[in-house]
Amino acid sequence: MRKERLKNFYYDYVQPLLVNKKSLIGLLILTFFILMATIGPLIVPLDMTSNFAERYQKPSLKHPFGTDYFGVDIFQQIVHGSRSVISLTMLASFFAVLIGTVIGVARGYLEGVTGRIADAIIMVFLVIPSFPALLILAAVFMNYNLNVVEIALLVAIWLWAPLAKQISAQVLSLKSKEFVEASKMLNMPLRYILFSDIVKLLIPYIFINFVMQLKGAMEFSVGLMFLGLAKFDPTHWGIMLNYALYQAGALYTAKGFHYIFFIILNIVLLIYGGILLSQGVEEVFNPRLRGNE
Repeated sequence: MRKERLKNFYYDYVQPLLVNKKSLIGLLILTFFILMATIGPLIVPLDMTSNFAERYQKPSLKHPFGTDYFGVDIFQQIVHGSRSVISLTMLASFFAVLIGTVIGVARGYLEGVTGRIADAIIMVFLVIPSFPALLILAAVFMNYNLNVVEIALLVAIWLWAPLAKQISAQVLSLKSKEFVEASKMLNMPLRYILFSDIVKLLIPYIFINFVMQLKGAMEFSVGLMFLGLAKFDPTHWGIMLNYALYQAGALYTAKGFHYIFFIILNIVLLIYGGILLSQGVEEVFNPRLRGNE
């Protein structure tokens, strides 16, 4: 039975993603960065000792991405910084999807005053400008030395509302279906109706939104680090970009071009991988898009 389920899961979910070119390329890009974040720091040592004699060295075998203003290897910093970038992005996306799913299901299934309160909460977070609000909240907590989980929660607070609105609409449609009515007539527990009858059918949709949240979470996390509103991490790509532009003046010298270029290249590649994967996943699991192919 277990083998049969794994086989069905592969043919229903994994194989279609591997066949779709966008999702395959996006998955390969994200897998590369995940491996960089998990295995990379174990293979590539980090030496942050300043060596001004090697300042702004061009890319070479010794320094694949060159060196920065302080003579520190850029490749080493990119590899070690990927861990905080990936972990913060993944956690923020997970928390956003978790909050959005819980509140969305509650709004869609509950009626009366409770449902209206949930709807009001969703609308409040929908109309507030996300990034300015996140900057204000981050500025308030910047002296509290927040860890990666706490920062991820701050980011997730401003990402969950659109998903909650969409899921509530899906639940409103599903709760009037015959199988849900049958479960009610059989006096099945509420948790069975919610998880076995409703949420189970929303898993592909929730997964699509998790992948789509990666782009926003990545942009928010890099933005917070770039502006210095999160816990200081010298190898985080946002901090590195801030140093390159404002501390090292790499933008104003031809010698420092590679410093900015490789930081931005990795940020753009990671975001692009998330975009491709989200588009591919949506094409695979969205019946309307499949029908237009």
